[in-house]
Amino acid sequence: MPELILDRSKCLGNIEKMSGIASQHQLSFRPHCKTHQSAEIAGWFREFGVSGVTVSSFRMAAYFADHGWEDILVAFPFNPHDIKILEQMPGKCRISILLDSPETIPFLKQADRKVDFYIDVDTGYGRTGVRSEDISTIVKIIHTARMDPKLNFAGFYCHAGHSYKTRTQHERVKIHQKALKDLQALKEHFKEFAPAALYGDTPNCSTQDDFNGIDEITPGNFVFYDLVQRSLGSCTTEEIAVALSCPVVSKYPSEKRLLIHGGAIHFSKESLVLKERTIFGEVALSGEPGWERSEPAVYLSGISQEHGVLEHCDALFNRVMSGDSLYILPVHSCLTANLMRYYRTLEGRVITTMN
Repeated sequence: MPELILDRSKCLGNIEKMSGIASQHQLSFRPHCKTHQSAEIAGWFREFGVSGVTVSSFRMAAYFADHGWEDILVAFPFNPHDIKILEQMPGKCRISILLDSPETIPFLKQADRKVDFYIDVDTGYGRTGVRSEDISTIVKIIHTARMDPKLNFAGFYCHAGHSYKTRTQHERVKIHQKALKDLQALKEHFKEFAPAALYGDTPNCSTQDDFNGIDEITPGNFVFYDLVQRSLGSCTTEEIAVALSCPVVSKYPSEKRLLIHGGAIHFSKESLVLKERTIFGEVALSGEPGWERSEPAVYLSGISQEHGVLEHCDALFNRVMSGDSLYILPVHSCLTANLMRYYRTLEGRVITTMN
């Protein structure tokens, strides 16, 4: 069976690297846990002074609260259906939420607890949030919320996720600078509330040097990185901290093709176009310790539900036998980790997740 292998040393190196970026720029560091979804891995961040985390759902917030975290930001626009989970969260736990519409605020009156909220700001991504220039909606959210003394306006949150869709560092710099400019303008416009600015996508947090106006960063994928991040220049192959161990099932000599047990239910169907080829993963060779990039590169070129296909892999084909296992670096580690549900470290120890 495929297993998701975790190189703890690389993971800790990635955490140290991002913690160092935060420290260098005098930023608070609230890592997003949606990538690893593991209380044990989240605990590793405490070694670097982290006391608060970001999550993507109230279910995830409840999981981390049960494991001792007392300062949690739910970085997803508040869903009224989550009010019951919010009410059941431990009273000693500080819960922060995102709002991007005044329509959800009345539902929060049901909760008998204080809640900090950040306004989710869209600086060009187009996924969630109030457009940064839509001052009237932001004013309406703040004023509506102030009618409930349990709600505290804490600032603005921005995820510039369109950085993932860029092809050049120049494009990412433009996205980053616009986000900074928009957040700085909002902080100035609403300075009477002393709002904080939270910001966090892994590509920009990993590569940019200017964080002027930002108070806290909240990236998540950096903990493992993956092939998408490598393609964006966020990391090297050596910094990718997870690989899917997949058994070789069959060999087809006429095509120099390998069939592995590892498909969409393990990797997801996330793909990456690399040198005009669509790939779903890349073979990494066993090294000491962990793994290293294969030369020449061999890609996972096709997947179905359980099957994965490696084509035109002449050198690799001659080195492996049916029954051997190959390390495959994932295109998107967040989705792969969510599907696989646990990790096995290089030392053989199992680390569980909330799933």
